Amino acid sequence: MTKELQESAITTLARRGVTTNDIAEGTRTFLSGKYKDTINEEVLAKSIAHVLYKDEVADIILTAIYLDEQAEVMPDDQPLKARLQRDANGHNVDEILAIAITQQFSAAATVHYGLLDDLKPGLIGEINDKTDSINVYLDDILAALIASSAMSYLELLGGNQY
Repeated sequence: MTKELQESAITTLARRGVTTNDIAEGTRTFLSGKYKDTINEEVLAKSIAHVLYKDEVADIILTAIYLDEQAEVMPDDQPLKARLQRDANGHNVDEILAIAITQQFSAAATVHYGLLDDLKPGLIGEINDKTDSINVYLDDILAALIASSAMSYLELLGGNQY
């Protein structure tokens, strides 16, 4: 079941517009921008797999996307729907789920997630700004996956030397 769960999470991410290549691009951009290093693509692929192939991460991905999808079909008269449509301040459940991913990898991953969530670079911002669907959780999950993959990458290289 483990492999099936993880593959389901990856497939569900792709269905919502986030591929493993997108995670790699975001991680590559983050690492090269922050650390100015040349990225070892083999290690990068391993770091992303290390993050995505954890049951706990797959559970969070599937739960978050389910919540986005349910928000889309929620009746318009529900007060929560309006808050989710505008990603209201104070909702914070999206950040809690994202932090639940990053805390499995390091405190630095959680800090970097916060930075990515604040700046919303690349696809994170594109997802956040979409108006044809509700993605209140997806943008945070992507930021958490990128931050976690980046810290996993540094660990696979022999530890964070920065």
